[in-house]
Amino acid sequence: MKAPEVNFSETKAGWDAFVATSPQRSIFVETRFLDSLLTGYDLVTCRDGGVIVAGAVIVHSPEGGARGKPQQFTQYQGLLLADNRGVKKHSALAHELGVVEYFLGQLTARYPRCCLCQSWRFADLRAFQWHNYHAPDQGMFRLDLRYTGIVDLKSHASFEDYLSCVRTVRRQEFGKASQALALQEGGDGEVFFDLYRKTFERQDLRVSEREGALVRSIVSRALEGGYGKRVFALLGGVPVAAAVFVYDDRSAYYLFGAADPAHRRTFAGAFVLLQLIKDAFARGLTEVDLVGVNSPNRGDFKISFNADIRPHFNCSFGS
Repeated sequence: MKAPEVNFSETKAGWDAFVATSPQRSIFVETRFLDSLLTGYDLVTCRDGGVIVAGAVIVHSPEGGARGKPQQFTQYQGLLLADNRGVKKHSALAHELGVVEYFLGQLTARYPRCCLCQSWRFADLRAFQWHNYHAPDQGMFRLDLRYTGIVDLKSHASFEDYLSCVRTVRRQEFGKASQALALQEGGDGEVFFDLYRKTFERQDLRVSEREGALVRSIVSRALEGGYGKRVFALLGGVPVAAAVFVYDDRSAYYLFGAADPAHRRTFAGAFVLLQLIKDAFARGLTEVDLVGVNSPNRGDFKISFNADIRPHFNCSFGS
């Protein structure tokens, strides 16, 4: 039987068409988002009988070559599979396992190091665990367990129904904030970035020039491309908090949140997040991905919005 063909320079059109039907798709692997990352990337596909059965995004590092760790401000940029949900489960699992085993062999032969950040929808990671199992000196994947929070919009009839399920303190904060704050859509990009910078300064962290340029690029491209939305909370006409969501065909992703530490008691952070979740209902989306619940305080804040925990893995090779 002829071996599958691997193309290390898939066209953007071919890649996006494959992504659109993959169960593991997300905005983070669409080329419109990838083009905002201020770095190069390879679109790699595996074809069996001329049909794409798997694909992977390999993001470049600033120093050149493939990154050995996840790209900043992204969630799932890894290996994706074609839609095999119409095939009997035992047949689909066996087929997908064989495809992934072969594809990983081709990828690691090409890239001495790489990082595949798998979606929580990618359930079977045995091929990653088994890669070079009998020859570990040739390199094995390291699997780093991560968690995200998913708000299932399908289980609620409306935003008001959903709101009744969030933690009581969040409902109270939202009610108080709604009386004191006004909502502004769009707004000034530099005002947003100033709030973003202040958020980190409160933690004695500095936003580097490279990071600032990346945040600006991601947000501006998302707004211009129609797959992102930015909102501000205004107190007396002054922006005190902001949030940015990005979207694909089924999910909204909470990518950035920022707030002025001097106005934390206005509960503006919860206010803008819930306003964007309300917008996700209006868009007819099925879920909101809160993009990571891995730190104790921020993780608890996100889970309080009635999110379910979903595990996913960053799979690193050669780093």
